[in-house]
Amino acid sequence: MSAVPKKRQKDSKPKDKASKKPYHIKRADLDLEDYELQQNQKSFSLLASRAFQALIHSKQFYAYLVLQTLAAWYKLGQVFFCVGILWMMYANTGRRKEGEKSSWSVFNEGFEAIEGSTDMEAVEKEIRSRGLI
Repeated sequence: MSAVPKKRQKDSKPKDKASKKPYHIKRADLDLEDYELQQNQKSFSLLASRAFQALIHSKQFYAYLVLQTLAAWYKLGQVFFCVGILWMMYANTGRRKEGEKSSWSVFNEGFEAIEGSTDMEAVEKEIRSRGLI
């Protein structure tokens, strides 16, 4: 008859599940409905349907289709397609509010950079303070 070794029982205190967590979050404290709404708004199908709806209600899109058809009729379809892409980029460029700075310092008065941006003077100062130069 072979002896089956018994499992050793460690001399340990009973584990308290609540003590394992560094903090305790109650389900009532979470705003799960708002989180689920945000996640649903990021879904591909919802974004695609919003884009499609915006496209079919756009007068510029219909004007582009008519002009593209005319350009293709006169064998200038590829040229007008390139012009259309440039127009779409221009038309979808946002506008800044009064007093708002551009992230590109060349578009600001006096070439003033926005707060938190890195310029060459700041990089040089950091390198010199480390003693690398």
